[in-house]
Amino acid sequence: MKKILLFTAILFLITTTFCKALPLKPVTISTDKRQKDPLIDYTGKFKIDLKKGPAVLEIAIVNGELVATQLWDGEKVLLKHLSGDSFMVAGFDWSAKFLRGKDKKVTEILVMGTDHWMKIKE
Repeated sequence: MKKILLFTAILFLITTTFCKALPLKPVTISTDKRQKDPLIDYTGKFKIDLKKGPAVLEIAIVNGELVATQLWDGEKVLLKHLSGDSFMVAGFDWSAKFLRGKDKKVTEILVMGTDHWMKIKE
């Protein structure tokens, strides 16, 4: 019993001496130092002209991943990141490469190497 009391007393002294909690200070991060989500470059609406008329996709970030919504029927598909500007359309295994203009902004998506979806300026 004496050993337990002695051990408890020593443990109490050690924790109160060496484990002093420092007060938390709020940290302010300026907006220029915040990292933006790299997927934000790929978001927006994209259009392709088909024989039946135009089709529009809306690409957004959902739970940290890119999701394309077909605006003509509401179906959603996940775009899995491969590398750089290259993605894969989940469930279809289609390639989706985002192409950039001279200003380094995304201007279109090349799907399956043949279909060009042009970004709609909003």
